[in-house]
Amino acid sequence: MKTEAKIRLLSLVGILFITIFPLIVNSIYLFAGGKSSSHPNFIYSLLWEALSLSLLYFVLHKQGRSLKDIGFEFRKTDIFHGLLLYLALYFVVIIAITISPSFLQAPQNVDFLRTKMTVSYLAFIVINPFFEELIVRAYTMTELNFLIKKEELTVLASTIIQTSYHLYQGLIPALYTGIIFFVFSIYFAKTRKIVPVILVHLLMDLTAISQLGKS
Repeated sequence: MKTEAKIRLLSLVGILFITIFPLIVNSIYLFAGGKSSSHPNFIYSLLWEALSLSLLYFVLHKQGRSLKDIGFEFRKTDIFHGLLLYLALYFVVIIAITISPSFLQAPQNVDFLRTKMTVSYLAFIVINPFFEELIVRAYTMTELNFLIKKEELTVLASTIIQTSYHLYQGLIPALYTGIIFFVFSIYFAKTRKIVPVILVHLLMDLTAISQLGKS
């Protein structure tokens, strides 16, 4: 393996281990029956994700690259692309629910989201799509595509990683979100645009929080 490939592989493993692996461990713990905290600390989560994004920026900078190299660049057409992506997801979800109504099963371990809206809570909601999509999708898929050059595997890997740390919601809800992540991954693989994905992810999170507040 060439030096550049080794550096990028080690950097990818390191970033995922530091930023995403703890989320996977916690998700599996809750999925296995562990108890979640009844007092969420959104300030801690906000700092965690901000530091994770700073780490990503630092690693890319040390390699002579930028966030633009992994698809993070605002374009005038991003809102239009986001709208098309949202509509595509809407039809995919309708089809999935039609095939298996069990996808409507309510997620577990989400009581920490049923809380009073605060500045830190709102800030966490806003930064979370950037954290997930830039690290697990844009960066991970870009690096895997460089290393293995197989689009199908990069799409699958990103989807599995992102779905794994949503297992705390229960198997069926996690698979449901996995379908959404799969569509996101296909979109990014074909367009190399991550901003529309972030926008749609943010809209879906806001919708989910609104629905949880009503339930």
